[in-house]
Amino acid sequence: MRLAVFCLMIAITIPSLQSCTYSGQTTISTVISGATLFDGTGAEAVENSILVIVDNRIECVGSDEDCPVPDGAEVVDASGKYITLGLVDAHMHFFQTGFFDSRPDAMDITDTYPFAEIAAYQEQNPERYYDTYVCSGITAVYDVGGMTWSIDLEEAAESNPMAPHVAAAGPLLTPVPGAPFDLPSDRVLVQLDSEETGVKMVQYVSALGSTGVKFWQLDEDNPEYMGYVEAAAEEIERQENQMIAHATTLAQAKAALRNGAKLLVHSVSDVEVDDEFIELALENETIYNPTIIVDDGYLKAYLAAAGMEPLSVTDARGCVDDRTLELINSADQFSEHPQFNGEFKSYLERGSDPQRMYDSDFFVRMNLRKVHEAGIPIVVGTDAGNPGTLHGISIYDEMEAMQEAGISADDLIVAATRNGAMAMQRLDDFGTLEAGKFANLIILDDNPSEDISNMRSLSEVMIKGNFYNQ
Repeated sequence: MRLAVFCLMIAITIPSLQSCTYSGQTTISTVISGATLFDGTGAEAVENSILVIVDNRIECVGSDEDCPVPDGAEVVDASGKYITLGLVDAHMHFFQTGFFDSRPDAMDITDTYPFAEIAAYQEQNPERYYDTYVCSGITAVYDVGGMTWSIDLEEAAESNPMAPHVAAAGPLLTPVPGAPFDLPSDRVLVQLDSEETGVKMVQYVSALGSTGVKFWQLDEDNPEYMGYVEAAAEEIERQENQMIAHATTLAQAKAALRNGAKLLVHSVSDVEVDDEFIELALENETIYNPTIIVDDGYLKAYLAAAGMEPLSVTDARGCVDDRTLELINSADQFSEHPQFNGEFKSYLERGSDPQRMYDSDFFVRMNLRKVHEAGIPIVVGTDAGNPGTLHGISIYDEMEAMQEAGISADDLIVAATRNGAMAMQRLDDFGTLEAGKFANLIILDDNPSEDISNMRSLSEVMIKGNFYNQ
């Protein structure tokens, strides 16, 4: 898969293009006409739309009366199709592979896949995920927790026409000691053991250019620890950064909100959210990311590793990279792993991941509806990279799960575009199809506002003004 020269791609995949000449000019104008367009703002769709793109930016969007076609522009006839902004996965992790080789805390297979080697490969080869995401229609991603090097991807990806836009938080602050996926030279989790540690971490990742500072779990009943959190949160505000919280209980989530959390990256899954939670979230202008499918991803990965059920991949466009496919297709090599004792297998046979803290599906879906109805912005974020939740293609499963929970397709279009860009603090650059913003868009064969599963009818992707060619 690759991003080909624009004219070559158009000649191969969109025969309706009227002309395709390039004689060294510095300005390239492209017009996409005739599609029904959803601009990401939630406004009514524009039928028979005109979208004018100059170089990598949108110059005009609207009807043919609003947007004259520039002389010499390349014109793509998209009549009968549908356009939305490129999707945003607002929760993923570059350091994780989609299997247990990058999560020895969940299943230790380091004898076969030494974690240090996996971590080095992930750092050295982020491009395979760039390609997977763009192929899947995702033009921006938010890495909300990883090793320090993930922050460097923000700048590297921005200058790479083959890459989605990237925001990254870097290492996480946590009440627990470092996990097995830390290295002597870099780490994912930093134990928040003093005010000084928290303040220095915030200063460090902020100076590196992080988008957000993430707290992984909160020891909300420990006043001393919450004092450390408060000191770090105050430093986040001084650094003009934003607090991200992994909080899966109502008590944790409210503790995070009281400290100014701007992004909650998992569902409240133990009880129904209450009025105080709603009020705090609205006051903070907090964004809510439910990550519905990640628990089932773990279950599927365990079943595959135990040799009980292959990990199926729905990937009509062939976006998943070969290394990942090889990894998951050989998962059953671990069927004799000591972790798969009788008790563990009995959980799997009942369709339950034994590591889940709660039987949470009911509250996850209830709370998503309640949060959305209260006017708290929601985003689509998959937690991709975790075992069983593959980079790129998992966004379709997540959107469909959110729709099944009661979120309309129209609202999901906004959640997967504008709100994701807002979480990344990039709404000025992308997230809606408006003049001056990056030309990141997808063309669909079927109407996504009728059923969000129609996002799977993806036919073309444009990233930074260039059409993508597989």
